[in-house]
Amino acid sequence: KELKGSYFILLMTTMKQQIFLLTLLLLSAANGFVTPSATSSTRQHVIMQPIISSSSLKLGSFDEYSQTDPDQDLAYEDTLVGTTDGVAMEGKFVTVAYKGQLMSNKKVFDEGQISFRLGDNKVIKGWDRGLIGMKVGGKRVLKIPPQLAYGDRGAGDVIPGGAHLQFDCELKGIASNAMEEKMAEASSMNPSKVFFYVFVAGSIIYDVLKYQMHVI
Repeated sequence: KELKGSYFILLMTTMKQQIFLLTLLLLSAANGFVTPSATSSTRQHVIMQPIISSSSLKLGSFDEYSQTDPDQDLAYEDTLVGTTDGVAMEGKFVTVAYKGQLMSNKKVFDEGQISFRLGDNKVIKGWDRGLIGMKVGGKRVLKIPPQLAYGDRGAGDVIPGGAHLQFDCELKGIASNAMEEKMAEASSMNPSKVFFYVFVAGSIIYDVLKYQMHVI
């Protein structure tokens, strides 16, 4: 009985350590595309279906970008070209750190880090197009017209209708497999949210297993 009890204690100690990591991975898989850890409002301001299809548009001039031209297209400027071999392309799962501001008054409305798949319409169209070609470690400034962002509707009380947006982006990484994708999603979750759900779920699983072992 002592041997069985010692084995049970060792088993449960090891199991409890592993449950938290397993729960974290399961939560990240169920949570889908997650938001930067800096704010809880990121999903509202970054993840959104595109207003119109814009695949036929061509990139505009960064220096000559006009907020009054109704035909103004997306424009970008690389402030730092990445040095790694990883290149952001459609279908790639990327992690991007960003800061978004209104071009009209330079007011920052959101910043943080997010992981998503390029071309899946999980972010505004200006992001799906504007991040193409970036290398890991690179930094790029995007100027996005309203038709490639939130159009005339805007986004809540933070982004007014018809707003031109500027994003300072840094490509932090490109996942090469499914496990790296889930880890990237988990790393972008709000820390307090991660801790709460992992703690609760892990404790419940641990108590259930402990009860079952006692019954056996």
